[in-house]
Amino acid sequence: MAKWKIGKVGSVNIPGADDPYGLTVFKEGGGPIVIFVYPTPEACESAAKHIALALEEVVSVNQYRPDSPHVSHWRR
Repeated sequence: MAKWKIGKVGSVNIPGADDPYGLTVFKEGGGPIVIFVYPTPEACESAAKHIALALEEVVSVNQYRPDSPHVSHWRR
């Protein structure tokens, strides 16, 4: 699987949020995939570490589609 990268944590402009911070996950070619936004820089930095660890050894990432044959429905 292509390597995804975590962007730098920085201040973002989100209407209705007081001074939020965000990070972007980029695909190998450099295009953004998703942006995560948190209320503080500390929360965002912590999330960036966890997301980086989650992506480090990932084998596959797929969009969730309830009708997909690759989706198993877990119960908690």
